Amino acid sequence: MVFPKVKEKTFRKRVKKVFGNEKFQRCLIGIITVLVSFAIVFTAASPTKYKLVLGDKSPYDITAPRDIENKMITEQNRNAASDAVTPEMKIIGTASIDVINNEDDFMNAVETARNDISKSMQEQGITRNSRNYKSVLALEQGIAANQLTENVKTINVPLSSDQIKYLVSKATDDEITEFKKVTNELVSEVMKEDITEENLASKVDKVQSEFQSTNLDQDLKNIGSMLSKAILKPNRTIDSEATELKRQKAYDDKMNIEMIPKDARIISVGETVTADKLAVIRELNLLETSSRIDVGFGAGILVIILLLTIVLVIYMDNFCKTILKRRKDLILLSLIIITTLLLAWGLNSYSPLAIPIFIAAMLISILLDVKLAAAVNVALTITISLITKGNLNFISMAVIGGTFSVFLVSRANQRSKLSAAGLFIAVINAIVILCIGGVDKSSFSTIAGNCLIVFLNGIASMVITIGTLPFWESGFNIITPMKLLELANPNQPLVKRLLLEAPGTYHHSLMVGNMAEVATEAIGGNSLLARVGAYFHDIGKLKRPNFFKENQLSENPHDRMTANLSTLVITSHTHDGVELAEKYKIPLAIREIIQQHHGTTLVAYFYHKARKGEKGETVKPENFRYEGPKPLSNEAAVVMLADSVEAAVRALPDKTEGKIEGLVRKIIKDKLDDGQLDCCELTLKDLNVIAQSFMKVFSGLFHEREEYPEEKIKMQDMEIIKIVDPLEETAEYKQPGNGENTEDSESITSVRR
Repeated sequence: MVFPKVKEKTFRKRVKKVFGNEKFQRCLIGIITVLVSFAIVFTAASPTKYKLVLGDKSPYDITAPRDIENKMITEQNRNAASDAVTPEMKIIGTASIDVINNEDDFMNAVETARNDISKSMQEQGITRNSRNYKSVLALEQGIAANQLTENVKTINVPLSSDQIKYLVSKATDDEITEFKKVTNELVSEVMKEDITEENLASKVDKVQSEFQSTNLDQDLKNIGSMLSKAILKPNRTIDSEATELKRQKAYDDKMNIEMIPKDARIISVGETVTADKLAVIRELNLLETSSRIDVGFGAGILVIILLLTIVLVIYMDNFCKTILKRRKDLILLSLIIITTLLLAWGLNSYSPLAIPIFIAAMLISILLDVKLAAAVNVALTITISLITKGNLNFISMAVIGGTFSVFLVSRANQRSKLSAAGLFIAVINAIVILCIGGVDKSSFSTIAGNCLIVFLNGIASMVITIGTLPFWESGFNIITPMKLLELANPNQPLVKRLLLEAPGTYHHSLMVGNMAEVATEAIGGNSLLARVGAYFHDIGKLKRPNFFKENQLSENPHDRMTANLSTLVITSHTHDGVELAEKYKIPLAIREIIQQHHGTTLVAYFYHKARKGEKGETVKPENFRYEGPKPLSNEAAVVMLADSVEAAVRALPDKTEGKIEGLVRKIIKDKLDDGQLDCCELTLKDLNVIAQSFMKVFSGLFHEREEYPEEKIKMQDMEIIKIVDPLEETAEYKQPGNGENTEDSESITSVRR
């Protein structure tokens, strides 16, 4: 009983391992993209389909590509011919006899009842002159009425008691004789006709009507009507077998077949779409809502898409390897490609020139990579050309205009520049179509119409790109130049809070931003990302601004705190910054810089303060380090260096160029020696360039200042150099034998008098 559970658990682990494998996930994304793209292209590239709705007016002239039978009209003709066949009848031989017998039985019952009265009176010797004649007569009439009632029940004639009494006592012999004669004539006459189940009611109505037109007493007329309804019955019935053979012959008549010859009009513009014409168009596989799969056609499209995919993967492996390895970027690329194909499918029926293929080129260029955007634009052009049936105008516009759009938007760092790029692309499109129209000798009206379409296409593509860009940015945590510029705006809520609640940190961040931008640009990184990341790197200090030196105007709260608690407060600002950034929906790339801008740096001041305490040598350095992680990107590493350098240089008493450069290079070397730069891709050459870039920023900021007196205080195993400045007090710590170790502003708390 244990083994099945073990096997199931093992199977689940294997499945989880397979689906959790990043390489498998990337392959799965590619397969899904190929299949969805194939479905879209196959559907859109199939022979022209017509969108028709039953009962609507047709917007198309549709002709038959081959001889085809209008099966619905043929079926209607066959059914009409079959229904028009007169049924074959056969005689019911006993019907007339049964009707006459029932009539005779009724008349005999009436006569018998009347005769029994006279006979009984005679047997009793009662005459008209007898004293009890009336009473005996009434008694005998009652007996006769009861007997007649029982007799007519067997014939199913529903007579009332008054009608029975009338027949027994009120009607005269002459009236009864006349009634019998009339009834026999009417019933015999109608039974000579063909009476079926279908026309029985009409025959009964006919006899009843004739009864009402006779000279009989009204009571007898009514009795005759009821009698005819009770005794009349069909004397003919349908011969089902003979009738069916006759109908089948009429149904199979070739004259019923409705054929539509090849090239004949099936439906015209403005003509009402009927069910039979809709069925013919559906059978010809020309109806948009239903179609049959053409295997050869589909296989050709699938192979082309597969080959294009393979070429694109090889291209990315050579020129965009980073994107190929990132699942998020592949999903983004897949969605953009599929969205563009869907737009091509939807707009091709209007005009191939209305397909906004530029959207893919621009989005990929902005969000992913310029080289990849150019390659995808070519691949999409080939793919969509299958949908447009190789439309030369579209191919020319897509290749030329799409390539222009790739490079134009890659250099746009503002939405206004994107708009200008859209206008330029629209003009390029119009020029391309104008030239193609001249080559094809198209009419002026055609060229003008096409130019207008592609011009609007370029504008619309840019509008859609700009409009959807925020959704792509937030959905995939992608930083674009436009997004970064929005975050760098001084009115951005977090930046504004930093200015109002922590002004010292705000000005420090501005300086760090300038330094990080210059240095990152010099090493070929994303300088705008570095600058904006620097603006936000210390937003965690908003939680406790007074605990950081640059925001203190009076006493220092750390003077009343233990070293461990002070370290916890100081180091928590990275975690607090990430939480605050998430709350304000700051992109992931900025949050990573916030989290990594101190790496696992040691908070030296409080570490040495703790060592000086009671526990002394038992203090562990790892308890006084930031949580990290170490900078994973070059931009985060540059922000870390700029942050430390700016704080140290700001505290430097004698800001000469030589001293500043020495301090800058020392801090960079300390970070390198401490392993803080192990996780990024900075080289020693990059570090030298970064140091030079920092010096360019500092070169014009500081002028020579009067040197202030130094006061040295010996503390256990380190030397504290107290720099006294009228504006600010900052302490540098120098451990014997290890050189000078300068920390940034949040890691150093001044020693006050």
